[in-house]
Amino acid sequence: MRTVSITTEARSTVVDQHASSERIVAIDTLRGVALILMALDHSAFFIGAGLQAESYGGQAVTLQSPVYWLSGLLTNLASPIFFFLGGYSLALYAAAQHRRGRPEQDTTRFILIRALVILILDLTICTWFWRGATPYVHVLTSIAAAMIVLAGLRQFLTAQQIGIAAVITLLLHQLWIGVLAPELMNNTPQPFWQAFWLTYSYETQPAIGFAVLGWGPLLWLGYAVGHHHHQTSLQQPQHWLQIGAGLLIGWCILRIIGGFGDLGSFGTIGNTPAHILVMSKAPPSLSYFAFNLGIAAFILAAAYARSNIFSSGSLRWLPMVGQVSLFFYVTHIIIYHLIALVMSQLPLAGPRILWGYLAWVSGLIILIPLGFWYRQQRKRYPQVLRYL
Repeated sequence: MRTVSITTEARSTVVDQHASSERIVAIDTLRGVALILMALDHSAFFIGAGLQAESYGGQAVTLQSPVYWLSGLLTNLASPIFFFLGGYSLALYAAAQHRRGRPEQDTTRFILIRALVILILDLTICTWFWRGATPYVHVLTSIAAAMIVLAGLRQFLTAQQIGIAAVITLLLHQLWIGVLAPELMNNTPQPFWQAFWLTYSYETQPAIGFAVLGWGPLLWLGYAVGHHHHQTSLQQPQHWLQIGAGLLIGWCILRIIGGFGDLGSFGTIGNTPAHILVMSKAPPSLSYFAFNLGIAAFILAAAYARSNIFSSGSLRWLPMVGQVSLFFYVTHIIIYHLIALVMSQLPLAGPRILWGYLAWVSGLIILIPLGFWYRQQRKRYPQVLRYL
């Protein structure tokens, strides 16, 4: 009888480990999708093909041909996913540390050190290859700041309370953007710290692209959701389909009522039918988050439903990209910068977007093998590379 019990427990452990592996593959796949789309956006930027399908400061947006702005809609998925899964992954790390019996201070120390590494990489390598000697606070700096805030929140709040704080912060941020709307839409110069925490500015020194209190709550919300990653419901594709549908319904409501804190409201930034899909990214709006995370939930549902093709099938490279996300992010900026330098010496005839896509594919041919190589190095030297 005891033998049967042990066998049952062993089988249960194997099943639990397999389910956990599938969960991580699905999450890594979604992060991989975000990074691949981010690479498309940045490769097009370096080549000079604007894929704009979002608004900045409520300014009018002139959409190019459908292939441009539809590509822009795809690349808009990247940043919300990147922030949300940044928090989700930290929750998975914290849970693993807890199972090993490690003190909470170790997890907090890891978050702070990793945030510092991310900050240094963004302000050195990424800044130089993005805008040369011009200082620029981009997505990684905002993520690092949000991680530092999360490390502090973990000292006083439970994961559920952090999730509540994230939602409240999102709502308060939208309210405050409503107050600042007139000066943003008039291109009034922004003080550095106001841009850093609340809005954005390309005139400050350094320029600010991602406001911490606008984007950071997504990371905190991801942490709160990731804290419940072991629940069966979060493993079921239909659950994520329902979440995605709910978010898109919320997006429809926000667009119908004119958006909540959305400076890119329909009619202000443009009045073509396509402009209903153009929302404020800087500062970010709830409609922008709801739309892109709703689509992301559908992608995650597909990743859970077909996890086999991502774990061992033809698309196994996609979760690999998600597993080496920081390495891929930093490296892709270098690679696409160099590809753009080479292409600048060529007579690029025809639509610019074609060359943007060619640069994107060329970069991926280099980046994917590099990603597999780096993953092997991280397995070989886990203590040395754990923060990267």
